[in-house]
Amino acid sequence: MFCYRKHLVAPLFGYRCYFVKNKSVNNMCESITPADQRNVEVKARIPGGAEGFEKRLILARNLSGSQDAQLIEQRDVFFESPLGGRLKLRYLQAPSRSQLVYYDRPDVAGPKLSKFNKTEVDEPEVLEKILRQSNGVLGVLAKRRHLFLCGQTRIHLDEVKDLGHFMELEVCLKEEQTLEEGQAIAEKLSSELGIQEEDLMTGSYFDALRKLNR
Repeated sequence: MFCYRKHLVAPLFGYRCYFVKNKSVNNMCESITPADQRNVEVKARIPGGAEGFEKRLILARNLSGSQDAQLIEQRDVFFESPLGGRLKLRYLQAPSRSQLVYYDRPDVAGPKLSKFNKTEVDEPEVLEKILRQSNGVLGVLAKRRHLFLCGQTRIHLDEVKDLGHFMELEVCLKEEQTLEEGQAIAEKLSSELGIQEEDLMTGSYFDALRKLNR
């Protein structure tokens, strides 16, 4: 019995020393939270139907150096987000990978700060099922996006199913840039793209869609 305990305790003691000395194992229990990504955003309706939309396409193309737009078909599934903000699973067409996106921004008109985090998803259908079961689903929004790049700003001209034509600016803030610097860029581009104050939106496309369907 004594010999059995001797051989049993020694290996256990050795394991304890290994785990204490091996910092990489200890660090497995620690995590580093990345900083939020930041945009300054403007969202606006485009009046004038297809003709008004075409005019804005021309303006955006000129601002981007006459580059053609990148066409992106998107299908966003929105989920309950108990702690606030908005949570959506964005389906994209191959070869692009779908994305899970969480973002938080105030519902005010004009340039506003959006803090967000996103990650690419290889099996969006499985993730959608999990989130439907765990969080609950709010609804789905589909759109065709025309993407132009102007400096550090993404110009989106969107054809949103059941809603109409819209424009969105996303000024991608650098780490050292302030909100005020981003707002100045957004305001200048808004003026150059002919965005009027009465066309500014406070909420999201999905908010507008839910109001329409009530």
